[in-house]
Amino acid sequence: MAFAAVVARTSSNGTEYLVRKQGRAEWAAVAVGAERFENLREATREAMRLPSTLRAYALPAET
Repeated sequence: MAFAAVVARTSSNGTEYLVRKQGRAEWAAVAVGAERFENLREATREAMRLPSTLRAYALPAET
């Protein structure tokens, strides 16, 4: 069963979501504009490709 997922991280402002990654990660405070991946596996792969200082992780996307 496939479902959409997003990449997120926590910061002092709360949860932030990966919007797009073109050379560097860009983050938004709302999940509406977040880049969506077709499943948790793909979102986890993208999170693991980011620098470890960002500590990003995959979450199921809200529908």
